[in-house]
Amino acid sequence: MYQESLGTILVVEDEPDLRFILTAHLRSAGYGVIESDDGYAAIAAAVEHQPDLVIMDVGLPKMDGFAATRALKGDERTARIPVLMLTARSSTEDIVRGLEAGAQEYLAKPFDMTELLARVRTVHHLASAHQDLDRLNSELEVEVGIKTNRLQLLYDFMRDLHQTTEREQILDLVVGAVGQVTEAQRVSLLLRDAEGENLVCERAIGIDPRVVQQMKVKSLEGIAGQVFKSGKTFAAKAYGEATDPGRKYKREAFLSTPLVSTSMPGGDGIIGVLNVTNKPNDAAFADEEIDCVRSIADAAAIALDNILRRDQLQESVTVLLRTVGHLAEYRDEETTLHLDRVAASARILATELAREGPYADPNADEFIDMLVQAAPLHDIGKVGIPDDILTKPGKLTDEEFMIMKTHADIGRRVLSKALDPANPVPILQMCVDIAHCHHERFDGTGYPRRIAGDKIPLSARIIALVDAYDAITSERRYSKARSHEQAVEIVRSEAGRHFDPVIVDAFLRCHESFYTVRANIDAPPESVPTPAY
Repeated sequence: MYQESLGTILVVEDEPDLRFILTAHLRSAGYGVIESDDGYAAIAAAVEHQPDLVIMDVGLPKMDGFAATRALKGDERTARIPVLMLTARSSTEDIVRGLEAGAQEYLAKPFDMTELLARVRTVHHLASAHQDLDRLNSELEVEVGIKTNRLQLLYDFMRDLHQTTEREQILDLVVGAVGQVTEAQRVSLLLRDAEGENLVCERAIGIDPRVVQQMKVKSLEGIAGQVFKSGKTFAAKAYGEATDPGRKYKREAFLSTPLVSTSMPGGDGIIGVLNVTNKPNDAAFADEEIDCVRSIADAAAIALDNILRRDQLQESVTVLLRTVGHLAEYRDEETTLHLDRVAASARILATELAREGPYADPNADEFIDMLVQAAPLHDIGKVGIPDDILTKPGKLTDEEFMIMKTHADIGRRVLSKALDPANPVPILQMCVDIAHCHHERFDGTGYPRRIAGDKIPLSARIIALVDAYDAITSERRYSKARSHEQAVEIVRSEAGRHFDPVIVDAFLRCHESFYTVRANIDAPPESVPTPAY
């Protein structure tokens, strides 16, 4: 394909003099030019060179411009190349015929060269804009697909983990899930031995089995020992011969770049270390991948720690949900404390609802506990929203807002993968309900399903109010924080429209506690002021 600064144009004109003039002017304007004098040759040239624009004369030998244009538009290899048609025929019928053939512009001879160049620039710019938009859409689709797939893998892992009651199966699940989520070629799982003095490799992929059997690390030795001692995560973009010899494994056992090593905290302390290395092309681990590894390590540690206590499987689910719920935080600084405030405020509001009124229930403790645990996952679908939209420092366009709104359905789709119809887990169903429906409105004007009233799950109705209050009183890139008093009045005014009136009544009975939650989480207790009431 010809390469010029402004693009390549295929000129299809059987009159040599006019073709010469067109070519000279286009090249002078900065375009590369391919020449052709008949329709068949033009089609072949377009397929071979993929020009940015075709200037097509109608009166061509062998195959006229109408037929050639139709042929170009009918071939997926050339269908997106814009066509500017030239002709001595200027009747409305001819113009319509040219446009119906697929031409973007139609210019009658004789024409002014200045006008032709202006139309060329316009058509070329529009075509470039469409190409850029297609490319952006493709990139967004790929990015959303990657993030959604990673999140789905996490929930598949969670589902499988909590359906498994055998230690050996859990170990296999851990290394398999980490390999899938990160595409790493080496994963090793080291667990504390019975004496607590050594870490022994229990499972590994990408390492010679003979080496695995010999892998034993003293609890304070090397990177794994330091991670085990500190209970933290070590992430290195480069790790190799230049590193301090005192902090690396022996070559035959472990030496690779980059590296993530994270501890596995159990109920009675750190029970092991999970190491991940060797991404394709020696790529560094992204922050989201590190968070995923941490989540898997945490979940595996809990499952292993509780393997002899089958009645605590629900607790394992809860901890993993909490961990995964915070995956969205690393992408948006504004959400750092938002999830903690929403969870704490949800407990206050649900407790007040259970105390008196139509939703009063003296046995609501289990519902309230599940609500608090599920609340941090309300915006988990935002992991699938592109960064340039999620962190945009201003108001979203209509198109961007439509993409943003899909986070409710992304959350539902991914979380639903963890549901097992044969063995339903109530907290998982509540997570799905909240993620999917917390933007529904009581009057039926919300999204994504536009359901109304009690068709919206109670858990989602509660989180809708709590989430809205926190958003109103928070400083955001696109809006100023409003006072607690203003937020109370806004919530009061939306009773029966945005919010369930019964839930609003409960909020009005306990709203000062919402203020205290924000103040306590955002600032030290001694600096907490009293609301102006």
